[in-house]
Amino acid sequence: MNPICLSKMTAKDQFIHICNLTTTVAGLRKGSLSSKSRKLEFQIPRMVASVIARKEEGIHQTVIAEVLKRDRSLIYHYEKKHNDHYAWEKYRDIFNKVYMTYHQIEN
Repeated sequence: MNPICLSKMTAKDQFIHICNLTTTVAGLRKGSLSSKSRKLEFQIPRMVASVIARKEEGIHQTVIAEVLKRDRSLIYHYEKKHNDHYAWEKYRDIFNKVYMTYHQIEN
């Protein structure tokens, strides 16, 4: 994967990059995080991408919600429940993989 300078990107571009990274790591099709599916294979990576965008880049909930085609309140929910979800092995595994890959690219 080519390194991308995130500092010159808009918040929306940064989040799209995080979504693309998440789908690659999770083995999903590019753009699948914005699908309306509630299957866990899409829902967990969607949560992970949202939490990383909020905690690492400070991307506003409205930007994340716009890209994911979801309501802004859902992004607040993902952020609030992150610690509870992290105790769940499936979520934790995907979160750790995406988080480590994200930091490798950023560094």
